[in-house]
Amino acid sequence: MDSDDLIIQSLKNGAELQQQEDDDKEAALAIAATILVGVELARQNRIENRQPRRLYLCRPQLLPNPRKDTPWQVLFATQNNRAFITTMGLFQNSEI
Repeated sequence: MDSDDLIIQSLKNGAELQQQEDDDKEAALAIAATILVGVELARQNRIENRQPRRLYLCRPQLLPNPRKDTPWQVLFATQNNRAFITTMGLFQNSEI
């Protein structure tokens, strides 16, 4: 009977050790996920704080062809007085 009790006790200890290792792995994954989320939030915060100081345009913000269909050309083609007044602050006679 003693050998059976030892085997059962050994199996219980092995199961407890396996459960403890699984719990440790889950805790490590949770900590890693928390760190990754914190790093991403810090990066987004840095980007948001940097944007107001950026006083220049980057390539994606530029027109693909600056000689065709610029906002001013589109505005001029509409011959809309309200748009001229809003943009320039003066009345533009549309009969050019």
